[in-house]
Amino acid sequence: MNKIIILSAGPGLPEIVERYGHSSDWIPNALSSYELDYDIRKVYEDSFDHSLDGDAWIITGSKYSVYDDLPWINNLKIYLKEIIRLKKPILGICFGHQILADVLGGRVIKNPLGWELGSYNIELTHEGNSSNLFKNVDNQDVFYESHQDFVKKIPKGSTELAKTDKSNQSFVYDENIYGVQFHPEFTWEVTRALMDARIKKGIKVDDVNLNESIKGNKILHNFIEIIESERK
Repeated sequence: MNKIIILSAGPGLPEIVERYGHSSDWIPNALSSYELDYDIRKVYEDSFDHSLDGDAWIITGSKYSVYDDLPWINNLKIYLKEIIRLKKPILGICFGHQILADVLGGRVIKNPLGWELGSYNIELTHEGNSSNLFKNVDNQDVFYESHQDFVKKIPKGSTELAKTDKSNQSFVYDENIYGVQFHPEFTWEVTRALMDARIKKGIKVDDVNLNESIKGNKILHNFIEIIESERK
């Protein structure tokens, strides 16, 4: 049985967690058809287990920025460098995508074009169309977004897999490290609640309407399929 270590990078918005639980729970829920062993580590508490005994790692989103000078973020970067040396599969989601890019030499900044919050059509690159991470995903499929930082520059030696008009949406590095800016673990209900909560706080959105993401969590399934194919 594959052991998936989920690095939870934030406590989540209280009003969302109270109603829907935490993103570190949504990932196992979306992958309930697989027999997997999960180890959820709250890295934002900076007292997490630094052991390297996983078969793969998934890094969640966060309200924090990768450029915040916080002890737990700095320690997480050190830990990620240790994981990367193992040559095992890693998937970074939103903040996880950004911190992987940062650790690998890319650049993350606050997007001058504003938030991507809601549903967006993703454009796959030529390499994205042939990537196993986007298997059975079509160009311009809808994905859920919730971020204002973005990867301005992907790491040297990496390949862009997907994008929108506002930001890079996915890259792969060394054929085993994947980053996705969107949230494959989100449901329509969670995204709608996040949008409403942030709109009330004054966040401007590109479209108040929320289209359904039919293939959003397909990315999580594809990542597990990649892990299992490598272990055969």
